[in-house]
Amino acid sequence: MGGKKGLLSLNHATAQDLEQYVSGLLSDEDSSVVHQHLENCEECQNRLAEIAIQAQWKGAEGRREPRVPVNFSGRLKWLDPVTSVGPPHDVQIIEISRTGLKILTPRYLIPKTLIQIHFNGKAMLGKVVYCEKSDSGYQAGIRQVEDFLSA
Repeated sequence: MGGKKGLLSLNHATAQDLEQYVSGLLSDEDSSVVHQHLENCEECQNRLAEIAIQAQWKGAEGRREPRVPVNFSGRLKWLDPVTSVGPPHDVQIIEISRTGLKILTPRYLIPKTLIQIHFNGKAMLGKVVYCEKSDSGYQAGIRQVEDFLSA
């Protein structure tokens, strides 16, 4: 894979490329190159997940940020004592962005419920934004929160 200087160095996106990608700082052309690479590179998907979880990005919320298709297994735990039902359960992370995740879950998640998701050796605290029925369970949008007070 070619690309501009720095972009897809040694056939992988650099850390700087991934940070600029999730921050929306790449040109449309460079963003497209990184997005196409991420669709097929598990190593760069994992690196992007690491950046998205650890970073403290500030900025506009909404659909203007890149959402990257991924395929990670995870475990979801409800943290709200009123809505918690049963033990943690398996989920599939299917998209990641700088402010959250889209997951596939076998159970309906009540919007505004506080949850914790473990995947790739990390834990993420989040709040359910929406949950919709799909052919293979439910798709839920999870917004990352910094701590219990910001939830």
